[in-house]
Amino acid sequence: MKKKSERQKPQKRKKIMLFTLGALCLLGLVFPFLLNIYLNHKLPDLINEKTPYQISLKDFDLNLLKGNISAHSISIRTKQKNDPAITQISGNIKALEIGNIGIWNAVFNKSYKAGHVKLIDPNLQIVSGKSKKKKDSTQKKTDFAIENILVTNGNISVKGNDNKDLFKGKNVNINLTEIHQSKDVSKIPVAFKDFKIDAHDVLITVNELYRISAGKIDAKNKQLRISGFHLKPVENPALYNAKNIFDLKINELAAENFTIDRDSLIVENAKFSKPQLIVTSTNKKTVKENPKEVNLKIGIKNLDLQQGSVLVQQQNKTKTASVDNFHVGLQDIVFDKNTVKEKIPFAFSTHNIEFENIYFKTDPLQAVSIKKISSDNSDIFISDAQLNAIGKSSTKDVFNIKTEKIEILNNASKFVGQQLQLKLGEINVYSPDIKIIAAVNKKKIAGQTQNQPPDLLVNLGALNLINGTFSQEKQGSRKLKVGNFNVKLNSVTSNRNILKESIPFHVKNHLITANTIDIDAGKYYNLKIGDVKNTGKTTHINNFGFLPKYSRERFNKMIAVEEDLYTIKVKSINIVDQNSVIGDKTSINLDHILFDGVDCNIYHDLAPPDDIGIRYMFSKKLRDVKFPLYVKQIDVKNSKLTYEEIAEKAQIPGKITFDHFNAKIANVNSAKMKGKPTLVKLDSDFKFFGDAATDVHWQFDVANKNDDYAINGTIRDLSVENANLFVRPYLNVSLDGKINYLKFDYKGNSKKIGGNFYFKYTDMHVNFMNKNTGKERKLLTAIANIFVKNDSKGEPDHVEVDKERDPNKSFFNTLWQGIMEGLKKYLI
Repeated sequence: MKKKSERQKPQKRKKIMLFTLGALCLLGLVFPFLLNIYLNHKLPDLINEKTPYQISLKDFDLNLLKGNISAHSISIRTKQKNDPAITQISGNIKALEIGNIGIWNAVFNKSYKAGHVKLIDPNLQIVSGKSKKKKDSTQKKTDFAIENILVTNGNISVKGNDNKDLFKGKNVNINLTEIHQSKDVSKIPVAFKDFKIDAHDVLITVNELYRISAGKIDAKNKQLRISGFHLKPVENPALYNAKNIFDLKINELAAENFTIDRDSLIVENAKFSKPQLIVTSTNKKTVKENPKEVNLKIGIKNLDLQQGSVLVQQQNKTKTASVDNFHVGLQDIVFDKNTVKEKIPFAFSTHNIEFENIYFKTDPLQAVSIKKISSDNSDIFISDAQLNAIGKSSTKDVFNIKTEKIEILNNASKFVGQQLQLKLGEINVYSPDIKIIAAVNKKKIAGQTQNQPPDLLVNLGALNLINGTFSQEKQGSRKLKVGNFNVKLNSVTSNRNILKESIPFHVKNHLITANTIDIDAGKYYNLKIGDVKNTGKTTHINNFGFLPKYSRERFNKMIAVEEDLYTIKVKSINIVDQNSVIGDKTSINLDHILFDGVDCNIYHDLAPPDDIGIRYMFSKKLRDVKFPLYVKQIDVKNSKLTYEEIAEKAQIPGKITFDHFNAKIANVNSAKMKGKPTLVKLDSDFKFFGDAATDVHWQFDVANKNDDYAINGTIRDLSVENANLFVRPYLNVSLDGKINYLKFDYKGNSKKIGGNFYFKYTDMHVNFMNKNTGKERKLLTAIANIFVKNDSKGEPDHVEVDKERDPNKSFFNTLWQGIMEGLKKYLI
């Protein structure tokens, strides 16, 4: 009996375990049904009891197994409306349906996923409560996803805890299917297969700084229309971590046949009607950048912006730029992870653009205005462009520039990485009118650092400035005027290194012409040029004039001390360049200069006080030139020089003329160009007073700091009538007879002149004149002629001249004094 009871104990335990297991299985099977029944009856009450909300509803149905929730006639309100920590919710929903929700994942894993959500006629007002807990950055994010959403006839308002609108919408209808969310912030956050959205008076707060509103949104069958779109900044400009803030209005935005995928947005046609963009500066020079990786693609087959406008302004509403009307058409636009790294973050194949009434300030003193810009793919046309001075400055030049038309042809420019590659076939600028208002006290800013040149590569086939005019004025007085000019530059190139040079571009060849040039050449002179032509190495000038502004009488009243008055006219000048450089490292290296038809008059009145300033020799003047200078040869031909000097109380002026003047000058230099000779040589021939054949030969070494020189010359068959023109004023004598020749062979330096003087004459008679009355002193004349030889037979003996140079007189005055000294020794 005992053994039998022992055998029954394991069997009993086994039965108990089986019963317990069966009971648990039964409970596991029954519990969801019981829980489902319980929640169906008690969940609304639990919500009312355990949450800060009061809910009433009808036809509540919960199916835990299928994950379905539905209800009708839902009404919700917040019990404690004055508690800022509680999210305030009030409103009603006609019907709610949530299908295929993973309830157990929601309970145990905080994963909220639903197959579909339907909201029928929701009318809700929500105000977010203030969070009592600080956000934990390490806390696991909630997993939330909905595959399909349907909202019909919704009127929804969501505000933040600061009572600012986060979302508002009326008559909201949304139907999204097969929704996919992306955790990758570099991609589109939400994608879906089919969609239908219809809403009115929509407002969405993008972030704490920007808000979007729209009068109407209508999207269906891959078509989208938005009316009354407005992207609006909502804070003070100082709060933005950006250099500019944007306010964008679009009357109507339409997109056709577009597809949203997880990593792409493809649109066939997009049209923006009357976009109005206002850009306001925050006056911030630098901002913190927060670059984000972009791993999505946006493609638009055709983008059309119609009747747009742009306004750029400062915080105080002062306009800095604007476009009154524009139309932009772009084709085959691509924005992706590759294009975003470029200066222009998108690519396109063709374009058609038009801008009207463009204005922008370049700085506080200048502004640009353009009537119209249009471009059809590779060509750009600009009409009525102006750069206007909008202010005055005593330290900086300002400009007034206008042109009728600019053509930029065959434009194939693009960004390659961060480098701008400008590739242009041709630029034509028609009738440019350039006016410069020069600063009175132009100053260079001390300590100014040169900015690093941009990463730029320029290839321009040709630049043409056609029928232009140019002028410059200073203090209301015109300093320069060019009646007409034309510029043609061929094969213009530049890059980052060339931009550092004094002329920031290279040109293969060019042609520059200008005519009717007037230049204010200083206090007393104007410079005039009939026309000029430059082809690179060759410059041709016609009708050059260096002319006095005033008459001789007025000039003499204006000068404080003795000063020459020049009148210079040149029929033509030809200049052949070797390899000159203009700019920071100026170097003038010319092969040849030809002056043809020079007519130079020098007038000097001895009545004003003497000029006691030192007159330097030509060798020193050339040596003092600051930059390397070398001219291989200068030719002067078919020319005339006239020197007139009126001595104080003189009855007639002394006058010297050099007709049919021709000269060759070799090696004009500043002794600063390595490898070039420094010895200047001049050989000249002319008709002294129009009939006396004369030749003069002069040379000096610029590098010789003692300013040594040698000069010799011969004057043949000089008439005594012409000789008296300069002998009488200087020596107070007149001559009768015939002069065969006079010769001089002098050497000198900055201190003296001296050498041999020769004078051959026939039947010479000397008449002494009274210095004050100009009448002949007959007794002195008779006595003097006793000692004067009437003839100089054979080769005359020379007289030696040794005369100190007056440092206050010019070189030519010194030479003249040397000749007069020789004549004096012969005649007196």
